[in-house]
Amino acid sequence: MKLRQTKYIVAALAALTAEMIVPIFSGTVFAAAPPQFTQAYLRLDRHKAITTTGGTVCATPATTATEADVQVTLPSQPSGTDFTVNSTAANWVVDDGTSTVGLPAGSTFWPGMTSGSTTASAVSGKTVTFPSGDLTVATQYCFHFTGTSTLTTGSAGNSLAGVIHTRTNVPAVIDETNFATAIITDDQIVVSAIVPPTFVFALSGNTDTFPGNLDPAAILSTGGRTVSVTTNAKGGWIGWVKDSDQGLFSIAANYKINTSGTVNAAPNTLSSGTEGYVLDADITTDAAGGCTVAIDPEYDGLTTSAGGTLSASFQPFTACTGAAPATSNGDVINLIERASIAGGTPAGSDYSDTLTIVAAGNF
Repeated sequence: MKLRQTKYIVAALAALTAEMIVPIFSGTVFAAAPPQFTQAYLRLDRHKAITTTGGTVCATPATTATEADVQVTLPSQPSGTDFTVNSTAANWVVDDGTSTVGLPAGSTFWPGMTSGSTTASAVSGKTVTFPSGDLTVATQYCFHFTGTSTLTTGSAGNSLAGVIHTRTNVPAVIDETNFATAIITDDQIVVSAIVPPTFVFALSGNTDTFPGNLDPAAILSTGGRTVSVTTNAKGGWIGWVKDSDQGLFSIAANYKINTSGTVNAAPNTLSSGTEGYVLDADITTDAAGGCTVAIDPEYDGLTTSAGGTLSASFQPFTACTGAAPATSNGDVINLIERASIAGGTPAGSDYSDTLTIVAAGNF
C-alpha cells in the first residue's frame, strides 16, 4: 500500500516538473516594453469640459534611433462624453507656439515640422500621427497643434490616460510614455478689481501780490499761483475761475480798476497809462498721461501784457482732454494777474480782488 502511494507521489511531481520546464523550451517569447521617454507630456490649451482645444506635445528622447514620426493617442474616458478627435489630418496644423501659447521654456521646436504649415500625416481613431525629424537624446522637443477643428474635450473626469510614442520608418516604436490628463467643469479664474475714482486738486498758495507799486508807465504781473490736478477721470479735467469784483477794488478810495474787455474767447492786451486788469493762464506741466492740457483761448495771454477778462460767473481757463482714457498724472497751470493804471487812478494801499478757482474731473 505504501509503495503504491509513493509511486503516485513521484508521478505527480514529475508531471508538475514537466509543466514548469516545457514553457522554457516551447519557444514562447514575451515582447519587452518599449523604452520610455525621459519625460513626456500633453499640455492641453483648455481643460474645460465640452470645449474645443489645442495642445502642446513635449518629449525628451531616451533612445538613440532615427525618428520618422510621433504618434499621440488621445485619452478615452471610461464613461460619459468622450474626447472628440477630428478625423481630418489636414486640420491638425502644427505651430511653434510663437503666436499662440508659447512653447515651454528650455524646449526646442520639434524637428521635421514647419510652424504653421505642417499637419498631421494620419488620424486613426484617437491616434494622431505627425511627421518627425531625427531627435537627439536628452533634448526636450515640443510642438503645438491648433485648437481649430481638432480636439474637443468631453465631460469632466480625472486620470484620463493616453500615449505618446516615436517610431522609425519601419515602423517600430522607439520611445513610448503613457500620460494622464483631466477635464474639469471650468478651467478659468475670473479676477475682479475696483479702481476708485480719484481727483487731487491743489493751489500753491492763497495770496498773490504784485511785486511793486502799480505805475502808469508799466504793466505789472504777479508772481502767480499754480493749480495742480491729478485724476483718473477718463475724460480728463476742466478748471474754472470766478472773480468777486471783476477788478481791483479799494475800499479806502472807493474805486475799482475794472477788468478789461469782455469774455469773447480772445485775450486782451493792456496798455501803459490805461487802466486794465486781466488774468493769464500758462502751462507749467502737461503731465504724461492720457489727456493733453490746453489753455482756454480767453486766458491764453501770449505776452506779458495780455490776459483774459474776469467774470462774476465761472469761466473755463483750461481743460485737459483726449481720447479715453484721458487721465492726468499731475498737470500744473500757473495763474498770473496783470494790471495797468492811468495817471489819475486814485491812490490806495488796499486794492484787492478775490479769485475762486475750481476744477472737476470728467468721469
